[in-house]
Amino acid sequence: MANFDHDIAGARVHQAIVRAHAAATVTELVNIFQAPFTCAIRSVHIRPDAAITGADTDTTHVNLLNGGTVGTGTTELGNIDFTSGTDGAVGELLELFAPATPLALAAGALLKLQLEKVGNGLALPQFLAIVTFEGA
Repeated sequence: MANFDHDIAGARVHQAIVRAHAAATVTELVNIFQAPFTCAIRSVHIRPDAAITGADTDTTHVNLLNGGTVGTGTTELGNIDFTSGTDGAVGELLELFAPATPLALAAGALLKLQLEKVGNGLALPQFLAIVTFEGA
């Protein structure tokens, strides 16, 4: 019998809504997950509420960062650069991070999205961030 949540076998899913990002908005950070206990991150995906059409020169990169337990970490774990030819359909599951070996994350550590403005930026619609994790 499992005594603690982290003792329950199998994957769990955490979802966070990320509000729309205007093209003119400066680079911003959004917390999407705080580890409830020491865990392993299996994957992180996003699902846009509207279509995204990539563009060169004026674009936005979506970077997944390991914020650490203090929230100031800047290690990039994965990214989608919405440049020309990199698009997202409405509701499409877009992979940001899915390592062969899950990433160990300390209890209380944060995962953050950096919406990085390049040039004049690219507007992004609201989207769902989906973190799949398990007890470690």
